[in-house]
Amino acid sequence: MNLSLPPTGVRAAVVAACALLLVAGRADAASPAPHDHLRSGPVDPTTTTAVTALTAQADDGDGDGTDRDDPTAGFAQQARMKTAPGDSIGPGALTHAYAQAGKLPTVPTRWSEVTNVPLQQEDKEYADPVSSNFGSGFGLVSGRVASLAVDGHTVYEGAADGGLWRSDDDGRHWKPLSDQQQTLAMGALAVNPADHSLWIGTGEPSNSGDSYTGLGIYRSTDRGRTWKQVGRRIDGSIVPRITFDGRGHVYAATNEGVLRRAADDIRADWTVALAPGAPDTSWSSAATDVAVRPGTGGRQVTAVIARQFTGPGDANGVYESDDYGKPGTWHKVTPTGDLAGVVPGRSTLSYSADGRELFAVVGDATNGSSDGDVFRSATGDAAGPWTTVADEDVLKASGAQNSDAAGAAWYNQYVAVDPADPDHVYAGFSEVFESWDAGKTWATIGPYWNYGLKCYTDGLIAGGCPMTTHADQHAIAFGPGHRVYFGNDGGVYERSATLRPDPELPSKGWSNLNQDLRTLQYYDAAYGTDPKTGALSTWGGTQDNGNVLSLPGAHELYQPSGGDGGFVVVDPHDADRAVNEYVDLDMVLTTNGGRSDGTTPSFTGISPACDWNADLEGCDPGPEFIAPYTSDLADVNHWVAGGRYVWDNAGKGWDTRCTADSCDWTAVHDTGEDHSITALGVNGSVTYAGWEDWSGEQYASGIDTNAGGTWHRLTAPLPNRYVTSLTVDPHDARHVWATYGGFTRSYVSGAGEGHVFESTDGGTTWTDRTGDLPDAPTGALALWHGHVVVGTDVGVFAAAPTATGSCTWHRLGGALPHAGIVSLDVSPDGGRLLVATHGRGLWSAPL
Repeated sequence: MNLSLPPTGVRAAVVAACALLLVAGRADAASPAPHDHLRSGPVDPTTTTAVTALTAQADDGDGDGTDRDDPTAGFAQQARMKTAPGDSIGPGALTHAYAQAGKLPTVPTRWSEVTNVPLQQEDKEYADPVSSNFGSGFGLVSGRVASLAVDGHTVYEGAADGGLWRSDDDGRHWKPLSDQQQTLAMGALAVNPADHSLWIGTGEPSNSGDSYTGLGIYRSTDRGRTWKQVGRRIDGSIVPRITFDGRGHVYAATNEGVLRRAADDIRADWTVALAPGAPDTSWSSAATDVAVRPGTGGRQVTAVIARQFTGPGDANGVYESDDYGKPGTWHKVTPTGDLAGVVPGRSTLSYSADGRELFAVVGDATNGSSDGDVFRSATGDAAGPWTTVADEDVLKASGAQNSDAAGAAWYNQYVAVDPADPDHVYAGFSEVFESWDAGKTWATIGPYWNYGLKCYTDGLIAGGCPMTTHADQHAIAFGPGHRVYFGNDGGVYERSATLRPDPELPSKGWSNLNQDLRTLQYYDAAYGTDPKTGALSTWGGTQDNGNVLSLPGAHELYQPSGGDGGFVVVDPHDADRAVNEYVDLDMVLTTNGGRSDGTTPSFTGISPACDWNADLEGCDPGPEFIAPYTSDLADVNHWVAGGRYVWDNAGKGWDTRCTADSCDWTAVHDTGEDHSITALGVNGSVTYAGWEDWSGEQYASGIDTNAGGTWHRLTAPLPNRYVTSLTVDPHDARHVWATYGGFTRSYVSGAGEGHVFESTDGGTTWTDRTGDLPDAPTGALALWHGHVVVGTDVGVFAAAPTATGSCTWHRLGGALPHAGIVSLDVSPDGGRLLVATHGRGLWSAPL
């Protein structure tokens, strides 16, 4: 099938089958209404990571991510994209995919970074009183931080899937160092004091469904510019901590247990020092932390083991070695005092500089580490006696703004003792807490946000609250000159360790260090045309940093609507007209680009989902956390949206409204009980809906369509994996493409074969067009001037035909970072391709 017309403003337009490749150049927080529906933190904790996602079971209401009605279920969606229909990925998958990509012919591509300016959450032109996070006090933000390390005036930052960054001026300016490494998923960072080498643990330890795993541990002797693998490659690694004992040994807390080795010979393999769990049980020996007790000359080493980092297991507990951490010298400690009887889940340890005191944040494994407390051993002994120095009530009394002040310890967690003062302690959950008296009293120095504080005055910053730090805490590091660096879902912030909390304004004193960190984690993005200049703009939804707008020539990105951002629909010819998503199909539309003076709403809610429109008769009970909706390829005003049902707005476009009394959405198809739609494609009267069902013991997915006139389920053999995209030919509604996440049966039992499929008869029959495409999760497909283009976890690829009619794929090379790719879009004039990554922002390439 040959097509000659380029796409004209249609998102992810399919314009042909495989054709010649001609590419040149690549809160839930205590806050006053109306902000109470926006959460800056994770809405959906899970006790698993991207490679150990639990397939959700029946509704049990225990807050472990297996209850569809529990917000803890949400992040697991991202994990299912990688692992379904199983709960783990076989070894070597990512490395093999990169090897496959390296064998493909490469087309030099002129990639440019679209999001190369900072994201500003406090712009007064985007101060919607309901939808924005204006007034939160976050200021400039970037993506989630996994780790921090300091070496003099050099600061290293490890981003969730944004790689390694370095600052040579105390965090004021940053540069990316790892864009072309095979993994950008950062875990622990540590500087060896003996030789100033940087040690890099890959695999993010935040335990969320969008936490990517890594490939082991690396060492750099040139400040992060080049890396060398330490010991063997560890496929699917998670590394919460790397530390040194001062005697030439290095320890790593990993999903395989506590590893130990000499720090000066990286060729030898790691020694497994502690792995008490059952060898046949997944991650039964996961080490959440390891610490060497100061003052013992490296003799005493302490660690915490928790199955899958967050849940209960037979081996869970605090362990100690009194013989330099050697294998066979560890014993399980029986804690006394308040820690007695607690089954530790995710936990963090911190000794005072003299080793005489030991603090710990301990998540309760019996509820998946959803709750955590701060404990103190005044003797410095792992056995205690332990005293609870901060729990939910204590933190609330200290000024916490989050109604669940000690919650989400599976995701938000650290404790750190000031090396200059053993009584000075920091603790991180969703907020930052500080104590100057060894935990007797606490102050909330980093509130969830400024809403609800006495200083908050109608969202205005000037004359009100001081700027604070972003919510959801993951990392802390001490630097010279009494600097302390904090990493969270909004980037890197700094505060002086000598600054004592002001009783009236304890959150004073924060410095924002996100001026040139570019690590936004997108879920979706689309082009539009600026109505004033005719130049390209973009809208996109990001993890915990809202829906982001980029305007031509602007020195900052803007956030017209806050919380988590999801899918977007944009009028390709007028970027002022857009639909944003919060989560669970909470759609809002704007016709003025989201601009507001802080008093007049610029967004209108139009959700048919029960979470947001509960009184709507027949509301949707089952949207995904990031739920899909899209516009018709033939009519930008015709939209379809998906939860359990397929919803159609009858072409009303930006006049669409939906309240409990009157709703323009019509449920035109029911995919079935416990089903949730994952992908949609529409051309005129024909709609395709990909769905998944994770409610039973066996994962199931499929595609429903009304091609041919009536809704039906496709019966053609397709993979039983997560359907990530459906793309319809604008010239032929029966011509459709489907892409699938995850890995094939080579790495996941029951996953089938193939990632890219084409149908020319409305889905009755399908042809596998995967060819020699790398076996990696494929997140998006677009056809760009006749070229089939797909985005995967290992790059962007475009297809050309072979003599047999199959597809031969080419890699679009160049400077595109190796972050996971979640969406593609074509500019309205067909001249550029937009790539959204989950960790390194937006990139584009010209035709």
